[in-house]
Amino acid sequence: MSVSRLSALMLIPGLLLANSAQALDIVFDYRFDRSGWFSEDSSAGLMRREVLQQAASVFSGFTDNLLAIDASAGNSWSVSFQHPSWSNWLEQVTVSNLLVPENSLVVFVGASSFSGSVLGAAGGGNVSAQGSQAFLDTVAGRGQAGALAAVPTDVAPWGGSIWFNSYQPWYIGLDDSGLAAGQPDLLTTATHEIAHLLGFGASAAWDALVQNGVFTGEYASAVYGSAVPVDGVAAHWAYGVEADNLMDPGTVPGKREYLSALDYAALRDIGWQVSAVPEPSTLSMLLLGLVGVFARWRRKQSQRF
Repeated sequence: MSVSRLSALMLIPGLLLANSAQALDIVFDYRFDRSGWFSEDSSAGLMRREVLQQAASVFSGFTDNLLAIDASAGNSWSVSFQHPSWSNWLEQVTVSNLLVPENSLVVFVGASSFSGSVLGAAGGGNVSAQGSQAFLDTVAGRGQAGALAAVPTDVAPWGGSIWFNSYQPWYIGLDDSGLAAGQPDLLTTATHEIAHLLGFGASAAWDALVQNGVFTGEYASAVYGSAVPVDGVAAHWAYGVEADNLMDPGTVPGKREYLSALDYAALRDIGWQVSAVPEPSTLSMLLLGLVGVFARWRRKQSQRF
């Protein structure tokens, strides 16, 4: 039984890129966790936080020189996104003048109960900015020239939000030895959703490489042997592209999945400098599900100013 997802790693020759950029830091913000799913006052909440940190560590080998977003001197910006602990699908929240440190993403997280098979959803929201042209370019491109190109060749996210479905019987361990049949794996889901926030299936740079139902990125095509088929909304790989891909549209409950060489290659194609590919023995990586077309639309909004 597969669960809808709307969200072998050796060092791969040709996938590594030496550079002097800084490691990507993913900062989780729990201010909208109104259900207390990640509460520091409970052992389960602390374990869930640890799982998120482990998911973030999967991307610590990603580098880019991302400028800080710091509103000052008459500049301002805001972002509106789906509430990560929503009481209905349309509930939004707005954050103004968020400080996003250099080489970092800020990710708001929360949970609420939904009696369906969807495990979670991620999105970058609707961004608006006012001020000098330099500030506007920083909000939109974070110093990545390719992100500002007419046909983008790079990504420059500020971060985003991730909602988790607290109705599900999650496995929240770091060691997958306790993962039972039928349980969704939080680490798998969180990693999958972070990859979307980094632009996989959810950025203009990704869209520029999708043609006629296939992803044409150079590095992904080299790993796969040809352009790679994508799903119906072009947000994931198509079913059956490879066994055990983290970034396909579905997963089997009770199984932990990992970013594949193909997944890493696609993230490099959209502009990330992938300076290190972790081995599965040193990380427990993962999978998830987004809310189909709705989540895809929400993520698309993050590209608009």
